[in-house]
Order: sequence, then C-alpha cells, then structure tokens
Amino acid sequence: MLADALIRAPSPVVAFVPGLAIGALLLVVALVFDGRGLGAALFLAGATYIAAVGTAGAGTDASAPLVAVLLLLCGELTAWSLDERLEIQAEPALARRRGAAIATLGLSGLAVAALVVALSAVGPNHGLGWTVLGAAAAVAAAGTGIWVAHR
Repeated sequence: MLADALIRAPSPVVAFVPGLAIGALLLVVALVFDGRGLGAALFLAGATYIAAVGTAGAGTDASAPLVAVLLLLCGELTAWSLDERLEIQAEPALARRRGAAIATLGLSGLAVAALVVALSAVGPNHGLGWTVLGAAAAVAAAGTGIWVAHR
C-alpha cells in the first residue's frame, strides 16, 4: 500500500520516504514488542497515502477503498498474530470463525468504502436519489466503523 502511495506521488518522492520508513519500523516494533506502536504504524501508513494522493492533486482516488481495507486487515492480522503468542491455545473452530469474521469484515468494509468513494465522485447536480444514496452510504460507513469499534 505504501509502495502504491509512493508510486502515485509527484516527483519529490523523497518527502514520503521518512513516513514510509518510520511506519514500517513501527510495525516491526509492534510485532516484536506486543503491539506497541501498531496504532502509530497504521496512522503513518494512512497519512503517507493521504499525503501522496493529496500532493498528486488527482481528486478522488479509486484505490482508496482497497487502501482502507488493507490498513484494516494489517491491524487485524497483526493483532491475531500477537494473540497467537499466548500460551493458551485456541480451538481450531475458534480460529476458523475468527478468520471468517476478519474476511467478512474486510469484504464488507471494501464494499462500503467503494460505495462511498463511487458516490463521492458523482457531481452534486445528479438528483435527489443520488444525494440520498450518498447520505445513506456515509451513514453506513460511519455505522460500520462504530460497530467494529464496539466489537
């Protein structure tokens, strides 16, 4: 994902390398030291992507839903990896259910994010139906985020 951000960046790609390097280092620190720095690593990955897309000036980025899902999956799979270090072994059925839940969360997040990005690309003069659908997509995206935070 960060490589994609750097590829999309305008000519001064060097400006994004520190964010990339620190984010990757924090992800390694999170994996080694029981999750410390994971939030900062994900934040830097997202911020680097936003900065690269913002400086490119292309407007709405069609790959934004994929980037969002990759960040979500990175955090979830890192947390799962950290949980597997515990001495208590989970039953195989629990691991399958957790994997299915993460896959479902990723796919539903991708669908909602793609809908939000697609509707944000539609101009404001396309009628009441599109406006209502856009508002519903925004509410669904916020609701999904709140639902995930409470689980």
